[in-house]
Amino acid sequence: MRNQGSTNKNQISEALEKIKKGEIKLHELSKIGFNENQSAEVRRRYLSNKYNIEIEAFTHIKSTTIDLDDAAKRNISNIIGATQVPLGFVEININGDYAKGISPVFLATTEGRLVDGIGRAAKALNEKGVSTKILKDEMTRSVIIIADNLKNASKINDYIKQNFDEIKKDFLKSSSYINLKTISTYVFGKSIFIRYAASTGAAMGMNMITIAAHEATINLIEKLQKQNINSRFFTESGNMCIDKKPGFMNQIMGRGISISAEAVISKETVEKYFKISPKKIVEMNYLKNYIGSSLAGTIGNNAHMANILAAIFIAYGQDVAQIVDSTSGYDNAELTEEGDLYFSINLPALEIGTFGGGTARETQKEILKASKIYGENDNDGITKYKFAEIIAAAVLAGELNLLAALSAEELSKAHGSIKRG
Repeated sequence: MRNQGSTNKNQISEALEKIKKGEIKLHELSKIGFNENQSAEVRRRYLSNKYNIEIEAFTHIKSTTIDLDDAAKRNISNIIGATQVPLGFVEININGDYAKGISPVFLATTEGRLVDGIGRAAKALNEKGVSTKILKDEMTRSVIIIADNLKNASKINDYIKQNFDEIKKDFLKSSSYINLKTISTYVFGKSIFIRYAASTGAAMGMNMITIAAHEATINLIEKLQKQNINSRFFTESGNMCIDKKPGFMNQIMGRGISISAEAVISKETVEKYFKISPKKIVEMNYLKNYIGSSLAGTIGNNAHMANILAAIFIAYGQDVAQIVDSTSGYDNAELTEEGDLYFSINLPALEIGTFGGGTARETQKEILKASKIYGENDNDGITKYKFAEIIAAAVLAGELNLLAALSAEELSKAHGSIKRG
């Protein structure tokens, strides 16, 4: 456990009094010389006093190995400690361009049967392995600029299409890790939505592309003004990115890593591990994931991709909110001519990184390093591609297992065995 600092009761009382009088705010305790470990102690006491919470209620929350000073600079404010999530792993045989052979996949979850389920499917898959293929690598950011009128908006639209190389030079000035691939434009009245798509090395890249898009757009506006085409910058995010929201644009055009994975499982193996025939899984996928999902109006056709991705995102330090768009994926199940099961998944918008953000946190960095995918000094994003293949294989296993469990009417039985309360 990290040393929480040596703040004494008098120092805490004095700090709380300053907060009560409005002389200082909870997030400003560094102004009176407190480090983040000491500040966390003050905030816990503040919560205890104000909301009548026994201070012992924070016993586990304060027991953390996280460097709170570093976390305050990178990840969070008003720190009081940390939460902990149980961590497990499965082993999957992957036939990818970057992940090859048996790989451990770490999962942080409180869902009792998730790791067991993925592990069961992994055993069936490991005989031949899961093949993976990265289809695209493009993080996106959409900005909005507003012209004087529709005529000028149209001129701006034409200018952007005709001057990609010029705009790209300005886009690349902010980072040596970013590479602009495409610019898409959408005119709505006098507003122009500009969607930049770029590769971002090992980083997930949202901050990187936001900065680059802003700089490129400001320079664009200045150049247009010299041609008497007036416009103004309206926002750094116009929702056509599309970030942390479900949307068909990401399904069609991709965002982050677009990746597919497939496996062929023999009829004998399916029957051995799942106690059902391949045909039942094919039927379940069709009725549940396609008919059921279509009737419900979902974006994506899958069983529970969010389950697997949330557990992986927490374990490996990803932005958990991005499971919203990352999990809008698809399952496909078919019978081969020999009667075996062909199963594949598609993730069109897997938004991940192996460096930056939450990957710097202590346990997450340990997992990335143990998996040999920590992205420090990885300018080409090779670690991110390997990570994407590991994720895709795990998602395939998780989807296959749930469809099989439903086909065999095992779901309620499995969950019924979990300890409650």
